[in-house]
Order: sequence, then structure tokens, then C-alpha cells
Amino acid sequence: MLTIYTDGSCWPNPSDNGGWAFVVYDGEREVHALSGTAEGATSNNRMEMTAMLRALMWLGDRPATLYTDSRYVVDGANSWSKTWVRNGWQRRDKETKQWLPVMNADLWQVLLAARMKQHRTAWCRGHAGIVGNERADRLAEAARMGVAA
Repeated sequence: MLTIYTDGSCWPNPSDNGGWAFVVYDGEREVHALSGTAEGATSNNRMEMTAMLRALMWLGDRPATLYTDSRYVVDGANSWSKTWVRNGWQRRDKETKQWLPVMNADLWQVLLAARMKQHRTAWCRGHAGIVGNERADRLAEAARMGVAA
């Protein structure tokens, strides 16, 4: 089974300056890496989601575990999306109790359509020396800054 690490970068957040990356491992060996930049206005969450989407597009039907240091992506994929779908992509604001559109619903819908749920999506601590996470971070940062990693 493949292991994939994804990461996104945006500074300042939000801005037009974002990058994303994913790195694929087969066991200990890196077998593929890809990165890119934002197209227009973006945020760090959108870059994290874009990295995951690009990894899923590359992956196809092959089984994999996808790691991200974004709790937003992990929680959205593993629990929140069920409620969002049930509520017609609306969320209840905790303070005002009003119904509001889910942020980044356009990307969440694409991620779910890309069969995100068929793969294990797990959290890993960022900047903790995890080789795949550190490599994806460097690639996403380099893409954001427009330099080669």
C-alpha cells in the first residue's frame, strides 16, 4: 500500500500566494512528488485541500493512506462532511445559531467525489521530523515562493 503526505502553504493567509504538494512513498522509497501554485485568491486551508485533491487524482483506484498536518482536512474528511452533506452544505454558527454556507464547499464536494473516503486519511504532526511531511512542506513552500525545492 502506498503512503502519501500532503501539505499546503499560503502567506499571508489569505492571499494570492499559495502552494501545494504531495509526496508518495512505497515503503521507505519516494516514488513520486508533485507541487503547484494557487490560481487566484486562496487560503492555507484551500491549499491543504488542493494538495489532497491532487494526490487523490494521481492515486486513482490504488489503495493508500494519506497523511496531512491539517486537522481541518482530516476532521472535514472523517466526520464533518457527513453533517455538511445531510444539511445541504450548510453549517450552524455556534454564536449566532444561524445557518451559513460551509466554507470551501466547492473543494469539499470535489474531494468527496474523488472518493476521498475510500482511502485512510490521517493526521500527522507538522514540523516534527516526519520525513514525508517535511518533504511535502518544503515542496509546498517552494511552490508558493516560485522556486525549485
